[in-house]
Amino acid sequence: MKEIKAINKEPKRINVFLRDEGLGSRRSIDDYIVNNQVTINKKPATLGSKVHEGDIVAVKTIAKDLVYALYHKPRGEVTGRHPDLPTCEPLGRLDKESEGLLLYSNDYRVVDALLNPKFAREKEYEVVVREKTTPRVVTLLKKGIRTQEAQYAPVKAVTIYNNGYSLKIILTEGKKHEIRRMLNALNLTVVSLKRIRIMSFVIHGLKSKALHILAPKQIETLLTECGIK
Repeated sequence: MKEIKAINKEPKRINVFLRDEGLGSRRSIDDYIVNNQVTINKKPATLGSKVHEGDIVAVKTIAKDLVYALYHKPRGEVTGRHPDLPTCEPLGRLDKESEGLLLYSNDYRVVDALLNPKFAREKEYEVVVREKTTPRVVTLLKKGIRTQEAQYAPVKAVTIYNNGYSLKIILTEGKKHEIRRMLNALNLTVVSLKRIRIMSFVIHGLKSKALHILAPKQIETLLTECGIK
C-alpha cells in the first residue's frame, strides 16, 4: 500500500494526480481504480474523482513480474497492447501510417520516466518527404514550430540527406503527430516516417513485427537511462 498526501493547489483528476506521482500511465491507473485499488481519504475512488490539497490518496498495487520489451511496429498497424505482453502497455505511440521502435513495460517507474514530458527523453526518426528540404527548414525546426494544433519545442537535431528528400530528426517531446504537423507547416509532405531509436535503444536488427524481451544487461541500461536505481 502506497499513501500520498496531496499538495496540489488546484484539484486534479485522480488518474492525472497518480500519473504525476509516477504510479503509471492514466490508462493503467484507471485499471487500478476500476479494480478498487485506489482510495481518497479512505473512500473508494471512481473514474473522474478529483484530488484536492490535503487529501490522502492510497494505492494498493499488485506484485507482478516486471517486463521490458522492444517491438518493431509495422506501417498500417495501430499502436496498442501487444498480445504477447498482456500486462504491459506501449510507452509512447506511433500513428498508424508510421513504423518503428516501441518500448513496452509494466514497470510504473519506467512508464513515468518515458511518458512524463518533464524528462525529455530522446527519440530519433527517419523521415522521407516528397518536396526537397532546404537549410531553412533545419533552422526553423531548431527554433520550434507553432501550428494550428500546438506549439512544438525546438528539435534537438536535424540532418538532411538523400539530396534533401530525407531527414533524421531527434525529438525530446512526444506530442501527437508532431513531426508530420511540423513538416506540414513548412510545406513538406511526409512520405514515410520511422522511429529508429529510443534513448540508446536502436531498431537495427529488429525485423518488422519482431518482439525482443530485454536481457538483464539491457534492463540495467534502461533503468540507468531512466534515472532509476
